Amino acid sequence: MAKTLISTSSELDELLKKKYGERLNTHPFAALMGRVEGTLDSKEISITFSGDEYLLISTASSTKEVLDELLPVLTEVMGGVNPICSYDLQRSGDKEKDAMPTIEWDVVAPENRIKEIVNGRAFSNGAKVLNLKLYNGKEVSDYLESEQEKEDRIKNARIYGIDPGSIKDVERINNLSEVDLYFAIDAMGGHIWRCRHDMAHGRIPEIDLTEEQYALEYMVYQTTKFGVELPAPEIDKHITATPSYNAWYKFYSSHFKDVLTDEQWNAFQQAQRNGQDTSAFMPSGHWTDLLEKPIQKTLK
Repeated sequence: MAKTLISTSSELDELLKKKYGERLNTHPFAALMGRVEGTLDSKEISITFSGDEYLLISTASSTKEVLDELLPVLTEVMGGVNPICSYDLQRSGDKEKDAMPTIEWDVVAPENRIKEIVNGRAFSNGAKVLNLKLYNGKEVSDYLESEQEKEDRIKNARIYGIDPGSIKDVERINNLSEVDLYFAIDAMGGHIWRCRHDMAHGRIPEIDLTEEQYALEYMVYQTTKFGVELPAPEIDKHITATPSYNAWYKFYSSHFKDVLTDEQWNAFQQAQRNGQDTSAFMPSGHWTDLLEKPIQKTLK
């Protein structure tokens, strides 16, 4: 497996800023979600990045040329490994002419990723891949799944959001309170991030985090019990974050990590351990307060 030049989206954001200076304008909080989003010379760019794993960059249909400039830079970021493919990504509800030109790298399992793309399993929410071009010298037809392969895959499928992965006590997770579920998600997400970060920097040997990822997405899907809107689990699809989930997670994360003082946090933990009332340490309002409100049009 190739080693990428950097390991996090924050580092990628900084690298691009150093190279392009004022030509680049990125959203400051996108890196928290594993992304670099903004514009280069006023041309839209959206990069999804996971160090030593994959990188995907898209732009608007009218600004495809920006990908040509970024191609050699991002290839270097990905350890000198060339992209696996390019295509136009048509999101659900968009017209075909608005499909986003996209280039994708995968340094872990490129053949598996290409097979996902070719057989329509790469994206959820009704997104379509158009004008697919492979960069490995093979034909798209080489990756088409036979009916028998499809039947076998469905029969033996593990589904993100349904399969609990490394969770040993599923019943306990299923019965967690909303706040305790947030802490469980935050702990597992932090564990996965630290392991990947340490592997990328050679601090620990390569380890398989598949079971932990299943566990994380199982817990994330449990948030639907509290009103969070998430796409239904599907074979070969990860549970993808939605504005609803992001609002839910931010509501608790901001409170416990930014609002509570160290003294209050310690008191909260002590009360939890002693089985005491913790309501005084809970956030005020409701997580839905963070959702964007629809604009109300009124007659003049």
